[in-house]
Amino acid sequence: MRSFSPDVKAGTISSISDTIGKNISVEWDHHEEKRLLRKIDIRCMPALVILFILNFLVSRGNLANARLKGLQTDLNLNDTQYATCISVLFAGYIFMQVPSTLIMNAIPKPRLFMATAVGLWGIISALTSLCDNFSDLVVCRFFLGFVEAAFYPSAVYYLSRWYTRKEVGFRIAFLNAGNMLAQGLGGLFAAGILGGMENVKGIRGWRWLYIIEGSITVAFGLLLPFILADYPSSTNWLSDRERVIAQGRLVTDVGIIDNPENDEKSGSGIMRGVLMAISDIKVWALAFMYFTYIMGLSFASYMPTITATLGFSTTITLLLTFPPWAFATVYALANSWHSDRTGDKFWHIAGAYGFAILGYIVALTANTVSGKYVSLFGMCMGYSGTLVHAGGIIILGWISTSIPRPPIKRAASIAFINAFANIGQIPTSYLWPTRWGKRYWQSFTTEICLMASSLTIAFAYRQYLISQNEKLDRGEAEAYITDEQIIKQSADLVHATMQQEEALVHSFRYLL
Repeated sequence: MRSFSPDVKAGTISSISDTIGKNISVEWDHHEEKRLLRKIDIRCMPALVILFILNFLVSRGNLANARLKGLQTDLNLNDTQYATCISVLFAGYIFMQVPSTLIMNAIPKPRLFMATAVGLWGIISALTSLCDNFSDLVVCRFFLGFVEAAFYPSAVYYLSRWYTRKEVGFRIAFLNAGNMLAQGLGGLFAAGILGGMENVKGIRGWRWLYIIEGSITVAFGLLLPFILADYPSSTNWLSDRERVIAQGRLVTDVGIIDNPENDEKSGSGIMRGVLMAISDIKVWALAFMYFTYIMGLSFASYMPTITATLGFSTTITLLLTFPPWAFATVYALANSWHSDRTGDKFWHIAGAYGFAILGYIVALTANTVSGKYVSLFGMCMGYSGTLVHAGGIIILGWISTSIPRPPIKRAASIAFINAFANIGQIPTSYLWPTRWGKRYWQSFTTEICLMASSLTIAFAYRQYLISQNEKLDRGEAEAYITDEQIIKQSADLVHATMQQEEALVHSFRYLL
């Protein structure tokens, strides 16, 4: 396992002293850390994955599915108004990204904050069933995005407080696997609800879709405080020993304790974290990379519409959306797992880019139903590098590993990059008008150009990190700012000397 000394090999024993107030000296080995990691996974991951499934079933996929069964006709929406209803969600979403993640950094009980957000977006989704015109739907979509913004960047930041740099990417992949499954499962659920509940009690099937899925989300939000854990330093479900190990292993990963200082929770501390984030060139590089990538995957908002060009009935069309997402989910997990194992980010992202571009090219050139359907698999596999609407699988993992400390800067960076990137959702919501169907060649060509731009930025960013690692090797740069007090706290936590702790801090290198 990792040790407080960068020279100690895997498999040795690390020791830490509990600074939480009990002064306990703790030693642990690789096997005990693995047992603790499994315990953390079991407690944290299932709840977050279910939330991701509900998040995309309720807020993202429903509109596209409901469109096939009368929503656009019932509300008298033209193509521009329908696209506006998609894009307005991201106006609210972008607005609340940074504040919500900074709140997560400041509070000791994140489960209560996330549970509140879940319950509110479930209520708003259910109320969408009452919409009768364009104005009603725009208002519901805006506030849905406003409330939902608290979830995804908060979840990514939450995981970064529990897992090391080489563990967090695969866990983010699991979150997004729930997202990707929701894209496919949404079609299956919609096929059943839209077909089986049409005009039940005089209510259209698409209204039942919002009522049922919104109600399920509210119910799960009420259960969340009893399921999800808080942070390693504040949770009650771990023993004193386990809490110390959970914090100590993060120190041995990066070199510095990961608990926010009190001044980071104040207004001035929060503003300092935001300024640190927006003044870092790495944040802007990742933001533009993610921005162009999200725009390049805008097909997801119109997946049922694109699938409908194959010429099948509404029910069959919705069912056909599931296999591409299911296959892409398996690929995404394998890709992210291998990325964490190897420590490589760029080439695993580039592979996903390649599949997406290949899918677009096949969609442009294929003249058969089978060829066009196969192209959907490539498009969906592009999600394993990053994930439209909610953020990235490997890219957001790259953010956490590139900006490890201090926590307030990492929180602000995750939120800012996700908010900036999702601005791209607004213009690309208008990229798929029905008059461009069935081939949508203008749309696919635009997507290819955007993906190529994002890949270019990603490669340049990788080269920049290589140069930074070389400077770290020569002692010409520091990955993050530390002070004597923080180093002493970290040294106490891992029961190391100040010299050993400083050596651990200087051993940090960026993952490429």
